[in-house]
Amino acid sequence: MIPYVAWKDFYSVGDPFLDAQHKQVLAVINELYDAMQQHKDRAVLKPILCRLLEYTLAHFKHEEQLMYEHGYPDFAPHKAAHDRIRQRTRDLLENVDVVTARDLLHFLKEWWVGHIQGLDKKYKPYLELASSHR
Repeated sequence: MIPYVAWKDFYSVGDPFLDAQHKQVLAVINELYDAMQQHKDRAVLKPILCRLLEYTLAHFKHEEQLMYEHGYPDFAPHKAAHDRIRQRTRDLLENVDVVTARDLLHFLKEWWVGHIQGLDKKYKPYLELASSHR
């Protein structure tokens, strides 16, 4: 199937490891969309949400460490946004019986567009500056 969202170099935040993790979010969006097209979304909601929770815990920990190490000045509000996403993911998982695939797709798109392409892009110059000094 044609992906719902495809990776573009423009999406890069300047760190190959973080980019690979962000690509995982796109893979989940595409997996959910494919399941919706095949009317199998109920079967994938809980497994996807479980993976997303594991992902958010690991990814945000790594990303926060990098931002902290590189002296990113907006670390505190960025971490607060991560905390909200972590909690929203937990809430969705706890209420998986009433969550719809559309709810989850909306959340993932909001996360991708709003957080990754909005907030995460703001730390890119700090990572690039640090890597240029190595």
